[in-house]
Amino acid sequence: MVRLTKWGNSTGLRIGAELMIAAGLKPGDFVHVRLLDSGDIRVRPCKGLQAANPGAAKEAAPAKPVLEQW
Repeated sequence: MVRLTKWGNSTGLRIGAELMIAAGLKPGDFVHVRLLDSGDIRVRPCKGLQAANPGAAKEAAPAKPVLEQW
């Protein structure tokens, strides 16, 4: 179980190191977040999408991603 936390005006979800490694994610990577009809939230990595400057990952708007079937 993971607790949602308040980060400024937003709410954050912390992803543990083991899950990050298993998903092939690292800080600064982009993910797709989708609310399913069942009420479940699905998070998927955005393949091939990277920030131009790793230090600017928080500020960078993602490029137009290639949509894939969920």
